[in-house]
Amino acid sequence: MMKLNKKQKEVCAKIEIIAQLAGIDPTWAQAVAMTESSLGLHQKSPTDARGVFQMTPIAMKDLLLEMEKSDSDDEFIDIVCGVAFLRVLLNRWGSIDDATMHYCDPLDRHFYVKRVADYIKQLKEIEK
Repeated sequence: MMKLNKKQKEVCAKIEIIAQLAGIDPTWAQAVAMTESSLGLHQKSPTDARGVFQMTPIAMKDLLLEMEKSDSDDEFIDIVCGVAFLRVLLNRWGSIDDATMHYCDPLDRHFYVKRVADYIKQLKEIEK
């Protein structure tokens, strides 16, 4: 019987949630990740594949190219890519305002940041 350490269990739980949202068998996704990286986040292969699923730069480009296809309307991939990019920007710039400034066209920054901030306030009020 396989035993997972604490970190592997955490990664499995995250994979399960995301796989369920994507309509994919979570056990299959976990098994692929286990095969690729033993559920290790910081794994890197000699072919430059990285992370839990050992995604290569070519695979990442393929994912993004799929989004560009006019007949592709995969809401899940669109949302996952958008949220992932926001995370990259937040890690890079350190604050929501600075990350937001770099999400939009430089000519629209003032307007865009203010609009996002206004929507944040409005959405928080809805949650109450």
